[in-house]
Amino acid sequence: MVLPKVVPVMDTGDSMNIVAPQDGRDEAAPGAPSLKPGKKSKKPKPCVPCAPTGATAIRVRSDRLQVVDAAGAILHSVTYFDPIVVAVAAISAATGSAPVITPHSGGIESAPGTYYRWGGLQLNDSNSSVAPPLEPEWFVRVDGPTADGLPVTTAAGVSVGQSQVDVEALVPGTLQSLVVAGETVLDGRYEETVVGHDSGADLTHSVFVRLEGVPLGVTVMLAPARNYGS
Repeated sequence: MVLPKVVPVMDTGDSMNIVAPQDGRDEAAPGAPSLKPGKKSKKPKPCVPCAPTGATAIRVRSDRLQVVDAAGAILHSVTYFDPIVVAVAAISAATGSAPVITPHSGGIESAPGTYYRWGGLQLNDSNSSVAPPLEPEWFVRVDGPTADGLPVTTAAGVSVGQSQVDVEALVPGTLQSLVVAGETVLDGRYEETVVGHDSGADLTHSVFVRLEGVPLGVTVMLAPARNYGS
């Protein structure tokens, strides 16, 4: 399906340069300035699940993931530039379960890498170079309401499975209607953060949310969604 120009993350589990959800891959965004590649972190070994630590939800933000308790206090916070091993450890501790780990071979415009999945939450760690503050270490795709039973939401409380009415009640006036492959969808972008500039234009990361189907409902959330222009 064809998306507007944003560049989220992960389709089948990766980054997506909004123009279309690239089937589970990250790719360089057109118009992004070239930066010196950074050093990729080592792949984490399969971990032994940790006992849950009072976590009640995982928040997907434009610059990080947060694990919070019932009072909203932050128990763990990991940025998309932290090593993947740190993110895997934090989510495993929060959910009390180890991820399903699946290597992938990439595609025509994407690097190979590894998926780490806990139910409806998937991290994609590609083998491409990291280039802060534009190209992150890993990406998030959310296509289910929970990560092994732990709710996954945006900072405003948007989650997969919610209806258009639910989303508009939480974040009024933020959804954009467009037609993709003959079907009407709604897209929202949240917490847009400027991470650079190119030829006078802002380069941003955000949380991307898509509503599809009849009736319209949230089917996927991606972060960091990269919008580097055309």
